[in-house]
Amino acid sequence: MALRPSAALPELAISVVLYHSDLLLFERLLVSLGAALRQADLSFTELICIDHSQDPDYAGRVRALCDRHEDAGGLNIECIHAEQNLGYGAGHNIALSRVNSHFHLLLNPDVELDKCALEVALETLRSDSTLAAVAPIGLSPSGDREYLAKEYPSVLVLALRAFAPQWLQRRFSGMLARYEMREMPVEGSSRPIPIASGCCMWVRREYFDGVGGFDEGYFLYFEDFDLSLRLSRLGTLIEHDGIEIIHHGGKAAQKGWRHIWWFSRSAIRFFQSWGWRWFG
Repeated sequence: MALRPSAALPELAISVVLYHSDLLLFERLLVSLGAALRQADLSFTELICIDHSQDPDYAGRVRALCDRHEDAGGLNIECIHAEQNLGYGAGHNIALSRVNSHFHLLLNPDVELDKCALEVALETLRSDSTLAAVAPIGLSPSGDREYLAKEYPSVLVLALRAFAPQWLQRRFSGMLARYEMREMPVEGSSRPIPIASGCCMWVRREYFDGVGGFDEGYFLYFEDFDLSLRLSRLGTLIEHDGIEIIHHGGKAAQKGWRHIWWFSRSAIRFFQSWGWRWFG
């Protein structure tokens, strides 16, 4: 990806991709970013906001919202209103083509960062050059634990999570818990993970560029699974229990038939690329 030349490489840049996303939640993200940037004592950080709505009214509201939070914690926001929606991963690739940094934070517009999240993530990445990515602990809006890190999926596990009634999910609770890595012990403050969630992931930019960024063949869903597995060829992915976010998203099957279609198509692409696992 071609980058703008920079005299001094910033430590961090950030990108977020929107598609008619809830702007109340997006504003909460911006507020949390400002607080986290101040805690991390970063003087200047670029946020590239990719708007895929193709809706002038929505785009105007996004721009006005970003203008209100410009300079919060040294945040410089650039809004790009894309003429075509090429997908989540492609949106982040566009954003990353416009900035360079040592580390990059990939974000969904429906998360909120804990005040210490940036500080701890950057300290962790600075301390170990073998780390390709750092993932947070996820919490629901009610404060319950969300299990964002994942093991390699099977077709059965994905079908159970997406479509099965609760009584059937309870019958396979052990299998689902293993997939969500609920039983794995945490050694100290972090643990290695196979797959990190793209809703919030700090990546070492050198490694992200080394694997060619997101595979734009995924329009939505599983692009983070694919990226995680490719990054793991260059370095380690970890989940750090000192980094917390609130996550308002998920539940693809409850978002309508288009999301079910995107989810299914991307799952097929993922298994065709990395190998089919039907059970377990």
